Amino acid sequence: MRFSLQSRRSASLMAALALAGCGGVANDIADDVSQPTTDALSCTLRNCTESSTLNADEISPRFTATQSNDERTVVVEGFLGKSANLLTTVMPAANERLSASVDGGTEVTMTNADGKRFDYGASLAATSAQAVVRVVFTRAGVRHVSEVTLPAAFTILQPTGSPALTRTSADLPVRLSLATTNTAGASASGSCSRTDGSSFAVKNVGLGAVAETSVAGGYRLVAASIDDAMNIVSRNVNNSAPTTPLVARCQLTVAWGRTAWGTIAPTLNSHGTLGGVRQATHPLSYDAQR
Repeated sequence: MRFSLQSRRSASLMAALALAGCGGVANDIADDVSQPTTDALSCTLRNCTESSTLNADEISPRFTATQSNDERTVVVEGFLGKSANLLTTVMPAANERLSASVDGGTEVTMTNADGKRFDYGASLAATSAQAVVRVVFTRAGVRHVSEVTLPAAFTILQPTGSPALTRTSADLPVRLSLATTNTAGASASGSCSRTDGSSFAVKNVGLGAVAETSVAGGYRLVAASIDDAMNIVSRNVNNSAPTTPLVARCQLTVAWGRTAWGTIAPTLNSHGTLGGVRQATHPLSYDAQR
């Protein structure tokens, strides 16, 4: 089916381009033809379902509320799902609303940046030590309220400055200002270059940090794990091509996060999730050629 969709799209674009000499409208026609096809393919991949076809107790909110320790902003983002199915996206109806608030403050309507009713988000000011975030789904005047309290702030004691790892270097020790270990995880965002000079973006990629159980708040970042993670991302964004060149270098921001799980509105599906994430970050340079 994927081949036939692509074939139809190519044929449509070729027909549109053939009109280029008739008033210069080929680009507009090509956009008109290709965009619905692209949207349909995206919806197929996300198994889109209209909210209006479901009861409220079949809808599962899947949101996270994230705050970095050096910011006074909580970022709420996510989507609606269906029951326990993690691969279905439920699209809200025009008369339905997703909104969020922090610490009982003004409720803000979440925006749908791509216009496809897939993903929604909002940035909200927060001043309390542990922000309380509410995500509200409103349908037919009924408010379905989910809530989470974010974990307390923590800091990164080690490393300091701008640490660097090479593919053959020793593990990078990390220490967080936490009394316990194995309660935080590390992910990376940034950009990498490949050995052929091409580049790609990295967003929230898990690094497989290893807990040092003998040290309070202790962890290790392993170069081999980072190398594997970045090369997997590289291939994925390159259509999984087996000939994708290896990663050469990366400039990353490592986010260490602790997650607390909130309560889902009892009127919605119990398989929904609302995670409250508190983060602390440090930079990291990775060189895979040394």
